[in-house]
Amino acid sequence: MTNEELKINLKYLIDKYVQEDQKDSLYSYIIHEDIPVKGVLADLNKYKTRALDQADSDLIKNIYFYNC
Repeated sequence: MTNEELKINLKYLIDKYVQEDQKDSLYSYIIHEDIPVKGVLADLNKYKTRALDQADSDLIKNIYFYNC
């Protein structure tokens, strides 16, 4: 997974699962070249408004595999 793919995937997850008022704080992490992936995913888990569907859970597993 390239850095650009990582950014796209994290933005997708943030857009889908995080409330509007929390999104900007997470977006601020993914604009950097060296993304703190564990921190972003921890915050995603903290701020998510509903359970992850299976496809998105698999996406997170892939993000961890390639970036953590």
